[in-house]
Amino acid sequence: MRIRIAQASDSPELAKLYQETVLAIAPQFYSDAQTHSWASFAEDTAGFREFILSGTTFVAVDETGILGFAGIADDGHILSAYVRRDRIHQGIGSRLMDILLDYAKRHRIQRLYAEASEFSLGLFKRFGFQVYDREIVERQGVEFQRYLVERFTLIP
Repeated sequence: MRIRIAQASDSPELAKLYQETVLAIAPQFYSDAQTHSWASFAEDTAGFREFILSGTTFVAVDETGILGFAGIADDGHILSAYVRRDRIHQGIGSRLMDILLDYAKRHRIQRLYAEASEFSLGLFKRFGFQVYDREIVERQGVEFQRYLVERFTLIP
């Protein structure tokens, strides 16, 4: 597995990975309406491209293609963390999280924070993030609960 920075040309493949993963995994935790509302974001070509390019997004790849991606903004906001549906629980999400933590350390970002879903919360907790609140957000008229998580890093 190789890690590289996402490029604009990756957007269609990342959108497909995002949508297929959400459709495969979300029904374990969310209603059909929530799942389809969440997955439909991939169809917003311009919005999804901005989602990928607004921060630094790392892409995990191998000979089969893109395995996952994770993004971080300069202020420590973790923008994304998705793994291809057929490669979940194979260490790819953990590898990407290691990359984000290293990025934060190199850029002297002391606070990392994110909005975690039901199925990403475990990954964040494994890496020392703590839930500090919950929020309800609305997407296309459908409400979701998300966990607000954060982790502080000591910078020497």
